[in-house]
Amino acid sequence: MTEILWSVFSAAAIVGGSWFVGGWLAGLVGTLMAQTRIDPMVRALLVRLTKPLIMGMAVIAALAQIGVDIRVLLAILLAGAIAVGLGLQGPVSSVIAGGILFSRTPFRVGDEVELAGIQGTVVGIGWLSVLIDEANGTRTILPNRLITSAPMRIVKRAE
Repeated sequence: MTEILWSVFSAAAIVGGSWFVGGWLAGLVGTLMAQTRIDPMVRALLVRLTKPLIMGMAVIAALAQIGVDIRVLLAILLAGAIAVGLGLQGPVSSVIAGGILFSRTPFRVGDEVELAGIQGTVVGIGWLSVLIDEANGTRTILPNRLITSAPMRIVKRAE
């Protein structure tokens, strides 16, 4: 009985400790990223992902400490990840294309561009899409995966 209680206590200590370590590590990552020239949105994403990744690893370690066979758990998680990955194929490709746009920055907000056959002024650039105001007043939302797979034409740069 004492061994079971010790395992549960150890698992709780692992999860509790990782909560503080994850927060500290996220702060450290934020400080280090602030000193780089990486895009601010990419920096914010990396900082926000740090603590959940640490917590996820801690939960797996805590389950192993209690005696749960994590191989079965990992197999179930892998099957779920494959199903979700197939279901989110379009949005994930847009996020990856958004990362490419942020890293290369071929155009900025305010530039007049022609993207995927749509001409207008860029009013917003996000991880999933780009907002363009056309000359006729129409606002168009273009998924990033369409933008990176078609020719881009910068008509006029913003000052």
